[in-house]
Amino acid sequence: MRFSCFVLLCTSIIAGVVSGSDIQAATHYVNNQTGSDEFDGLSAKTAVATIARAIALSKTSDRIELANTGIVYRESMLFRRLGGAPNRPFVVEGNGAVISGLRSLPPEQWKSTGEGVYVLQLDQTPYGNPFLVSAGKRLPAARNREALKEGEHYWDRESHRVYLHCTAGKRPVDYKLEATLQVSGLTLTSASYISCQNLIAEHFTNDGFNIHGDCRGIRLENVVARHNGDDGISIHEAGGLIVQNAYVHDNFYGIQDVNASRSVYNGVLAEKNQVGVSLVGGYHSLVDCQVRKNTQKEIDIAGAVPRHLIGGEQNLLARTILFAQNVSVFGEGSAVGLSVRNGAHAIVEHTVITGTRTGVSIDAQSHGHLTLTAVSKCDTILDLRTKDCFLDYNLYGVGRFRWMETDYSADQWAAYQAASQQDQHSRIEQISVSADGLVSTPGEVLLYSERKQTVGPTAPFTLSFSQD
Repeated sequence: MRFSCFVLLCTSIIAGVVSGSDIQAATHYVNNQTGSDEFDGLSAKTAVATIARAIALSKTSDRIELANTGIVYRESMLFRRLGGAPNRPFVVEGNGAVISGLRSLPPEQWKSTGEGVYVLQLDQTPYGNPFLVSAGKRLPAARNREALKEGEHYWDRESHRVYLHCTAGKRPVDYKLEATLQVSGLTLTSASYISCQNLIAEHFTNDGFNIHGDCRGIRLENVVARHNGDDGISIHEAGGLIVQNAYVHDNFYGIQDVNASRSVYNGVLAEKNQVGVSLVGGYHSLVDCQVRKNTQKEIDIAGAVPRHLIGGEQNLLARTILFAQNVSVFGEGSAVGLSVRNGAHAIVEHTVITGTRTGVSIDAQSHGHLTLTAVSKCDTILDLRTKDCFLDYNLYGVGRFRWMETDYSADQWAAYQAASQQDQHSRIEQISVSADGLVSTPGEVLLYSERKQTVGPTAPFTLSFSQD
């Protein structure tokens, strides 16, 4: 009898699991050309017109599918306490469509203040870093009104006024002006188990993809974040994010993950941002990624104290941990390839850093573990201010090696090794790096446990993305 009851119980549980997973989620179709918010959105022929309406119609574990009409969707995509489950995520299929935070600015609303300067009064200034766009291109911004030059604009946040200094002979009507007036693109607030794919987010004042609060099981795949005022992709608090195949460019930060968040990036290209990757708290992984041509820093990680989280000061994740593998970093004179500071921890292997003024910088409070990595074409190859580090089986180009407060030239390599007790099996080599990140040298391969070791990425970076 007991056995029969047990079998019946197990059968009921299994049946419940199966029936739960077989529940059909609804698909909500969006088309900004043929759709109408008066339609039900349940087929491509009866698509709604706006993303906001599709979200309002959605329930747990549903699907939203955007039609890529070639016309930009000028709206945000906000999920608040709406998502899926581990076995049935909510799916957003972008089909390559673009969401944009731009809004047109009527030229007749600009008022002349004299000498080619015009002013536009707004009701409010959106959060983030708003800016003007002319004919699809970002206009240069002045630091203040007094410094405004021809062809530049200045956004006065306090007065909610935008100033434009037109070039000689032009007026605002000649610029086809738009402004970033929406805050973030895909915005998740305490929304879990959402999978977003094939979506482009551009021209938002804050982030292209913004994840806040209790967000678990978030996945982004084949996404682009470009021309946003702050971050391309950003996750906060203790959220969890996986990104597979993404292109983040021309933002302030390509990626900026903070607090006690957890993120995994595979196959990401971050370029032409002010900072390629910024990590301030949390555990993060960069694998098979390329970071290049960023203005200030390529990769910057720093420990944090997220006081808005309970026990944030004692949370070990807030110290920031980075695992980097098969990453190629190409600077064009940017300050540093990898900066580790404020108590952060970096574990780096099979990586190459080239073309930055400083290759690797680790401050006195931080920890670094660097193996099977090549650093070349940097004025300062290593800047190590901490003894809490391990470096070995690396290849370096000619440059300066700073250990604590002492600088060593390439000719003083043996003295650097003796003083630091680091890099005992590393050596200085003539290093060539191909565009896909693979490293080649004329010297003998490094051996560990009598096995040949690959220095630099073990596989080429092969992802390609269309340009603007």
